[in-house]
Amino acid sequence: MNKLKVNITIFTLLIVGHFNTICSQESEMIKYRPETGYWFCGTAEISSDNSLFVWQNVSTPLGTQITDIYFIDSLNGWLTHTSNGAMKSTNSGFNWSLISFNDTSFTTAYNSVYFINQNTGWCLGGAIQIRKTTDGGLTWFKQYGPPVAGIGRSVYFFDANTGVICGSKGFPYQPFVARTTNGGTNWNELSPTIPTAQELNEQYWFNANTGWLAGYDVLLYTTNGGTSFTNLFVNIPPTGNGHSSLLSITFFNQQTGWIGAANLERNNVYKTTNGGLNWVFLPNPISQGGMNQINDVLFINADTGWAVHGTPSSGAIMFTSNGGNNWGIEEQSVNWFDCLSIYQNKKIWCGASTGRVWYSILSGPVGINPVKNETPSNYSLLQNYPNPFNPSTKIKFSITNYAGRSSHKVLLSIYDMLGREVTTIVNGNFQAGSYEAEWNGSNFPSGVYFYKLETENFSAVKKLSLIK
Repeated sequence: MNKLKVNITIFTLLIVGHFNTICSQESEMIKYRPETGYWFCGTAEISSDNSLFVWQNVSTPLGTQITDIYFIDSLNGWLTHTSNGAMKSTNSGFNWSLISFNDTSFTTAYNSVYFINQNTGWCLGGAIQIRKTTDGGLTWFKQYGPPVAGIGRSVYFFDANTGVICGSKGFPYQPFVARTTNGGTNWNELSPTIPTAQELNEQYWFNANTGWLAGYDVLLYTTNGGTSFTNLFVNIPPTGNGHSSLLSITFFNQQTGWIGAANLERNNVYKTTNGGLNWVFLPNPISQGGMNQINDVLFINADTGWAVHGTPSSGAIMFTSNGGNNWGIEEQSVNWFDCLSIYQNKKIWCGASTGRVWYSILSGPVGINPVKNETPSNYSLLQNYPNPFNPSTKIKFSITNYAGRSSHKVLLSIYDMLGREVTTIVNGNFQAGSYEAEWNGSNFPSGVYFYKLETENFSAVKKLSLIK
C-alpha cells in the first residue's frame, strides 16, 4: 500500500522514551513516525490514495542484504544475510542480535534458514555450507554435504531427522538436491540431470514425499521424496528466448499454487489451479512498470497473498485479495525486497537490503462491535474507558463516508513508550459508522501506551494507562 502523504506543523517534539508532557490540547494529535523513531505533537493534514500504509521497518546490526527469515513462534525468529552469519530476534523482530558461526576459514553469503523448534535449526549458504544449532543459535557446528562445489539456496526440514537442501553445483551450473535422514550428519545427493537447467532456487513440500523445486529453466515435481523427479518446466508459459528463472514457489493446496520469476518478458508471477499441469501469467504493477523480477511470493489462503520485487535501486511489496487476479502495491522503497515470512497468519516479515526488516500486522477485525446505526459526520477517536484500566479497556471510533466509498480500511494499533507497535486491534474494511473495540492487556506489562487510528484520510493518537 502506498504511504500516507502527511504535512505536519510541529508544535512540540517528544523524544522517544523521554515523555515529560503530552500535547497540551486535546485537538492536537500525537503522530508517530516509525522511520525516525519520534512522536510529534501538532496538527496534521492528511491526504491519501485508496490504500492504507501498514508496513514499517527496523534496522538490523549489519547493513547487508537479508536473504531469508524464519519465525518458529510469535517472538523467536532468525534470519540469514550476505555477510557470513545469521541474526536472531526474541521480540517479534523489533530487535536483532548477531550470530557468529565462529569459522573464519571460509566466509560466504547464507541464503536460507529453517528451524523445527526453538532450539534446533539449520542455515545454508554458498559453497553448500551447512550450519546446525541445537541451542537456539547460541552455538553452531558445521555439517558436510555431498563433496561437490556449488551454492546452497534453500534448506527445509520435515522433522529432526529428515530434510532437503537445494541449489546449484559445478560449472557450468547444474541443479543440486540432497536429502538427509539423520539430522544432517549424512546427505544423499538426489540431483537429476536437466541439460538446460542451471540451479534450483526454492522448494515447497506438502509432506515428506510430495514437493516442488523451482529454479532456472526447471520446475521439478516428486511424489517419492526425491527418488525421482518430473520436470514440468514445459508447462510454464514460454518466453521469447525460452528462458525463465523461477525464484520462489508456494501452494495453498495441491491444486493451487503460485510462482515468482524473472525473465525478459517480465512475466514474473504465475499461477496454477490444476496441480501444476498448467500455469498462467498474472499481470501486475511490477511487470507493467517494466520490472522483471519477483523474488518471493507467499499466500495464506486461496485469495490473500503477497509478492516482493527487488533491484539494486528499488523494491516493492505487492498484495492481492483475489488470488492474484489483481495486485496493488503496498510499499515501495529504495530497498531490495528479497524474502517473505509469516507466522500463523498474524504477522508478516520481509527481508530487504541495507539490513532492513519490514513487517506488517495481519490481525483481522475480531470483536469489533457497531455502536450506532447513523452515519457519523466526522471521523473521531475517543478516549478509552476505563482509563487507567486492568486488564481490559474499550476504544470507540467513528468512520464517515469518504470519496463515495462503501467501505474504508481501518487500522487501530497499540504502541509502547518507545514507539514500538506491540499489537493491532483492528485491521480490516468497515462501513461508515461508529464502532467499539476492546483491548485486553493481560499479557502486557503495566505502563503508558498509545493507541493510533488510521484510515485513508484520517489519523489520530491517544494515550492510555495499564495499571496492574
